[in-house]
Amino acid sequence: MATPIQLLIGFMNWLHLIATVAWFGGLTVNVLILMPSMQATLDPPTAGKLLNTYMGRFRRLVYVSILVLVLTGAAIAWIMNPAYLELSSEWSIIMAIKHVIVAIAIIATLYSFEILAPKVARLAAQGPSPELAKLQQIQMTAARVAFIVALLILLLTGIQTAL
Repeated sequence: MATPIQLLIGFMNWLHLIATVAWFGGLTVNVLILMPSMQATLDPPTAGKLLNTYMGRFRRLVYVSILVLVLTGAAIAWIMNPAYLELSSEWSIIMAIKHVIVAIAIIATLYSFEILAPKVARLAAQGPSPELAKLQQIQMTAARVAFIVALLILLLTGIQTAL
């Protein structure tokens, strides 16, 4: 029979996985399906309106996911291995590397949502322009980089669970 602490860790792992799937799964859909489909079928003003509405909702989901990931990740790591910050094992070294990469992903997400997206929305409302096209390209590049970073985080998690 599972102990109460095992049940707690299991519940936190479940929340952690849901938050990961929500953030990284949404990012995957954005990069591989939504954005290419929008570019192929919608004119820039319509695509901008759709993306603005969609990203507003996605942004809230991502922020909740980040909060859940940080809280559950820290709690799980502390309960499972209180010495994980000592870098005394391969597991703790990978955890430290993963935390740095997650911090980069969070900073990139904040930049994309809070700085880049409002600029794109303002320009999109004015109609097509070279500046809008350039910002949209930056936005797509940022999304692709975030997708690659998410894959790297998942790779490190896979390696870490094997240790």
